[in-house]
Amino acid sequence: MWTFKDIPHSMWLVRKTWITRSARRYYSQYGEDAVLREIISPTFNNGVYVDVGAYHPIKFSNTYALYRRGWRGINIDMDPVKIDAFKLARSDDTNVCAAISNEKATRQAYSFSAYGLTSTIEPAEAARRTDSPVSVRNVETTTLDDVLENSCYSTREIDLLSIDAEGHDYQVLRSIDINKYRPKIVIVESTLMSINDIMKSEIYRYLVDHDYRLAGWTHLSLIFRLDKSELFRFQL
Repeated sequence: MWTFKDIPHSMWLVRKTWITRSARRYYSQYGEDAVLREIISPTFNNGVYVDVGAYHPIKFSNTYALYRRGWRGINIDMDPVKIDAFKLARSDDTNVCAAISNEKATRQAYSFSAYGLTSTIEPAEAARRTDSPVSVRNVETTTLDDVLENSCYSTREIDLLSIDAEGHDYQVLRSIDINKYRPKIVIVESTLMSINDIMKSEIYRYLVDHDYRLAGWTHLSLIFRLDKSELFRFQL
């Protein structure tokens, strides 16, 4: 039987059970920015990001939560309509319509909807699809180095590099001088579902060879980080 002395505890228990629950809000597709919130120091609010395959200024964005914290950077997508959306919603950023690869060439760009997630310049990725593209057009590829060198961030190190290039991710990663820009965190898409396969992949081996370690894995996104930086909440 409850007595008067039990009331404070019961009220505390009710509060802890129902009232203090809160949603862990995130904008990115698989919670990547929730992982970033745990990795990045809450006092670091003036970082620089580069988002390749940025898709949308808010929905499924790995950088929008950081934008709200005061970060700024470059958003890149090869679909003009997506860059128009960034110019509308994130005009403080540098928004670039470009197809990124490790070499300059003419490539075919495949789009599978008017504003879709799966636009690609990777032929194997397009061939894997069971539906037909709504458009196929020629694009001139450029490198991340060229985009950065022609931006206001040409002399800055990068705090976050996010790559979602639908099967062309390794080529995008190789298109930046990683020793010059030294991104502190790299998020890169991978469709591999086994940690053993991931550890054998070109992306993993390349980043580990450049002193990165795998810090997170959220479904299709691998999150790598350098060991030492004031950016991080905790040093490993």
